[in-house]
Amino acid sequence: MLQIYKISGHAKHLILRTGRFLVAGGVCFSLLVLAGCSDRTIQISLVPTHGGIHPRMVKKSSHWFVSNRIAIVNISGMLMDGSVGGLFGGGHNPVSDLQQTLTNIEHDPRVKAVVLRMNTPGGTVTSSAMMYHEILAFRRKTHLPVIASMMDVCASGGYYVSCAADYQMAYPTTITGSIGVIVQLFNFHRTLRYLGVQAPVFVSGPNKDTASPFHAMTPENKKIIQGFVTQFYARFLNIVKKSHLEVSARNWPKLTDGRPVTGEDAFHDHLINGLGGLESALKLAKKMAHIRHANVVIYKRYSQSSGSIYARSNMPAPRGQQVNLINLNLSGADMSSLLHPNFFYMWQ
Repeated sequence: MLQIYKISGHAKHLILRTGRFLVAGGVCFSLLVLAGCSDRTIQISLVPTHGGIHPRMVKKSSHWFVSNRIAIVNISGMLMDGSVGGLFGGGHNPVSDLQQTLTNIEHDPRVKAVVLRMNTPGGTVTSSAMMYHEILAFRRKTHLPVIASMMDVCASGGYYVSCAADYQMAYPTTITGSIGVIVQLFNFHRTLRYLGVQAPVFVSGPNKDTASPFHAMTPENKKIIQGFVTQFYARFLNIVKKSHLEVSARNWPKLTDGRPVTGEDAFHDHLINGLGGLESALKLAKKMAHIRHANVVIYKRYSQSSGSIYARSNMPAPRGQQVNLINLNLSGADMSSLLHPNFFYMWQ
């Protein structure tokens, strides 16, 4: 039996809107399927993702009329002077984010101390140095106490940056240390020869193509690269020794051979100042600022959650495909870095 219903104008409008929504949903689903074939993810957000960095209250003092603040600053993931994460290569620059955050704190007289919540294996040599000097400049300008609170990992370049703080605190299970420099080079010249592929190059001097993956390295090439590593390592070592005078001279060779150590061992060997979690760091921050009560704020973008003092304290999830228990964690940018190697203060 056929029944005919009369559709009002309002219902027609609703049906059209529903149809458009379904079409948009289909497009998004298709993009998600395509993204599954690469290392890209799609995030749909109804808040401004590229707005400025602003303070979010995450822990309010139990006392009334408290205006003092302790600011938590996140330093996490790979430290580099470039965009990290985001749709099709977008994202935020860790060095820029730190600079913006510290500038905001400078202009907030309510902030009495800063806690750096650190969860990073390090990053490039230059970016680590830039972030280190940003924190030092902030301390000199504001005279605010800065405490580095190490989470799961605060190694190599992360440890380098933490040396700019007044006080370094870690969990006993934190992985830190890894004081040293690494540059990973790849060479394909034998494979190309086996495949019958030629890669001719024309240079202005014998060392112009140093570290090229298409040609065998000469002894002089290797000497040049090792010279960079030695120079950058000496800079790292000088930073650490200058801020850790309590370390025994006989322990320096062991502690600076590149090995990672636990927070407990780092405290025992005076590579950090104390053991404790984020709550302990906040308590110490109030003590160093000579205040009894304070609200806790986290500086972040609108697109980032801030439910508690631990919000977004985790490391970014690893990307890549797994084949036969081997994680192939290579994006387009990673593949590019193989051909354009960089020097890292990083625990890999």
